[in-house]
Amino acid sequence: MALRNPTAAAKPVAKNVLGQFLVSNRQKSPAVRHIKKRDLIYLMRNIATLTENGLTLAKALETISQEKTLKALRPLLNGIRLRLEAGETLSNALAQSGASFSELLINQIRVGERSGTLPQTLQRITQQLESADNLKSQIIKKLAYPVMLVTLGSGAVTFMLLYVVPTFEKTYAESGAKLPWITQFLIEVGRIGTRYGWLGLLAILAAITALVAVRRNPRGRYWMDAHLIRAPLIGDWLRNVAVLQFMEVLGNLLESGFTLVDALRVSANSISNRAVRRSVEQLHAAILRGERFSAELERHQELFPPIVHQLVIVGEKTGTLPRATKDIRKHLEREVNRYTSLVLGMIEPILTIGLAVCIGGIVLAIYLPMFDMIGALNNGPK
Repeated sequence: MALRNPTAAAKPVAKNVLGQFLVSNRQKSPAVRHIKKRDLIYLMRNIATLTENGLTLAKALETISQEKTLKALRPLLNGIRLRLEAGETLSNALAQSGASFSELLINQIRVGERSGTLPQTLQRITQQLESADNLKSQIIKKLAYPVMLVTLGSGAVTFMLLYVVPTFEKTYAESGAKLPWITQFLIEVGRIGTRYGWLGLLAILAAITALVAVRRNPRGRYWMDAHLIRAPLIGDWLRNVAVLQFMEVLGNLLESGFTLVDALRVSANSISNRAVRRSVEQLHAAILRGERFSAELERHQELFPPIVHQLVIVGEKTGTLPRATKDIRKHLEREVNRYTSLVLGMIEPILTIGLAVCIGGIVLAIYLPMFDMIGALNNGPK
């Protein structure tokens, strides 16, 4: 007897064959081990937009994979699409894509799938990624001018000491001109730099190597981060940046449906500062013991500003902790931007004046003997 609907009967068989194909070729398919932040934001934003407008996840990924800007990610996206067509959930499909997607992102998507709010969850993830990227971009943009000023200024001073000053030294030695103390000092600095400059470069490389080694060691990184957030001038700023990272993720997890206990456990891994991360892990352990969140924050008041503590108390009493975290994020963003502008507003004129004094002093030291030589020639025998 012939089948009336061969296509419908073939679907389970095709699905099983496709699943077997994915399992057998999972190790053979090319994997992208790292996705750039801007590509991840672009990907999440477009998946959220397309699914909110009625497209299936598989069709959305097929559409996005055709974008020229994501050409390098096409094998990865096609692999995820095939897993979705084989019946996998998006969170499982992402989890099977190697180390391309973070555990935090996968957990958020998994909760969104279980609660039936996946498009809204994808939108929140996109907003979270964009907020973190915008903060980083603003900080880099504001630091670009001081860094450029220090780099160019140091290069100019080094060039003048190592190449310009020695040239004038030969001229003054041949003329027998009397050199003022500042010129003699710069000549000695230039000689030391010419002879032992390689030692200075070696010391810089050794310091960088040691710093990298300390940062790679968990204990060393914790020790460094703990001292950095207590450092004068930049300590409060670094603390606010770390707490902002924590509250950004915590708020999005709570809005996605996470319990406070699970949100604290997951969000701890999103904090780059290890000292603040350990404090959040201690918060998580205390909540598991039955302690109140606001009471634990008060015990860690050296890390969490008073306004954060008060807003959490209000959120706990009114049952609006997710909304409280949103207000905390706005406050910390304003504080980070204000403090960045304030510190850079002080540093930039100091660097500019310091660079002008250094270059002006070198130029003055070079030309002072020349003025003496001209004066001697004018007062000489006629």
